[in-house]
Amino acid sequence: MELQKLAIDIREEADGKGANHRLRKTGQVPVVLYGGNKESVSGQVNEKEFVQLIRGRGGEHAIVQLECSGQPALNSPAMLKAVQHHPIRGNVLHADFMRIRLDERIRTVVPLVLTGQPKGVVEGGIIDHQVRELEVECLALEVPEQITVDVSGLGIGDVIHVANIEIPANVTLLTETDRAVATVLAPRTMEEAAAPAEGEAVEGEGAEGEAGEEPAKKEKETKE
Repeated sequence: MELQKLAIDIREEADGKGANHRLRKTGQVPVVLYGGNKESVSGQVNEKEFVQLIRGRGGEHAIVQLECSGQPALNSPAMLKAVQHHPIRGNVLHADFMRIRLDERIRTVVPLVLTGQPKGVVEGGIIDHQVRELEVECLALEVPEQITVDVSGLGIGDVIHVANIEIPANVTLLTETDRAVATVLAPRTMEEAAAPAEGEAVEGEGAEGEAGEEPAKKEKETKE
């Protein structure tokens, strides 16, 4: 896998809400680069390029080759570790990158994608996709773009666990193997939908009981 390239520049202003706000107004995203037994660096990246990055391969865990035209000593492969979004507008506010080495294994997450039409869904069931990412360990250039699972054989009530997933030989799976990935839930039957709630009287039952008591009461009054 070839690393995606992303241009990074040293941030001219120090960290702070005011400085970061002014930076974002110019179409830049404030970022921090750390790790690799080196000092942390405050930088900035183009917002449009960054959004394109996180919407593509790797998403918000993308692995990139950072390139700084002004200071080539800062050029480094890095992994996107955190992205902060505005809670309402959703635009990117800040991001953290961690330096990595291409000859060392890293820990990251990859998307888990379901493929196929489960036979249980055809029969009226509902697919419940519970695990959408898998944590793995491997070399940076060997991180899978995604891991797919064929669920076409799932019937109603069937479950696929992490242990059932086929993982590339060069990748170590770190997610717990007993976790359920997907299952097909049974639909509610007509009887369940029509059944009265616990403690709820069946319609007409109370009226019949009262009607049954009334003749006996009248008979007693006649005798008296």
